[in-house]
Amino acid sequence: MRGSASPRDIAGVLSVFLKGINIESKLKEQTCILVWDEVVGERISAAAQPEFIRDGRLFAVAKSSVWANELNYLKADIIANLNARVAGNVVKEIVFKAGRLPKPRGKVTETPDEKPSLEGIQLTDMELETVEAEARNAGEEAAPVVARMMQTALKLERWKQSQGWTPCKSCGALQHTESGVCPVCSPRSE
Repeated sequence: MRGSASPRDIAGVLSVFLKGINIESKLKEQTCILVWDEVVGERISAAAQPEFIRDGRLFAVAKSSVWANELNYLKADIIANLNARVAGNVVKEIVFKAGRLPKPRGKVTETPDEKPSLEGIQLTDMELETVEAEARNAGEEAAPVVARMMQTALKLERWKQSQGWTPCKSCGALQHTESGVCPVCSPRSE
């Protein structure tokens, strides 16, 4: 007969799990995509847009092979600027390919001088109550970490929606590709 796990045991397991999936690193990866336009500037953002990032490799589409080739010469500077913006060594390589640029994303904030920030996105009282209730289920020690993670995920989702991201036609995850299919499902739908 199995004994039931105590909240402390569950909190420990959850803490190890969250460290194991490296959620902070994943958030920084997604932030690199969100701040691309700001970091590379108007000229480059009009010619190239990030599609996704995986294992330190940022995949970006350029509007032509000429642009893809030219951007390869600027790759080191773009990587350094993206990593500086997210305060970490997140992007290790950028892969540029020629293709169709995704629909332009809207401005991050109402004032162009303001940097995009999830801290500026407010959650409703009901959302905060739901987050706190769900986080309490993780146990006393893990609850603050789980609450912060859930709040960040909700803010990121709200930000993406405000920028025109739409649900993937295949899996429902928010995406901003021309095809309407996220990069994960894209190979499956071809």
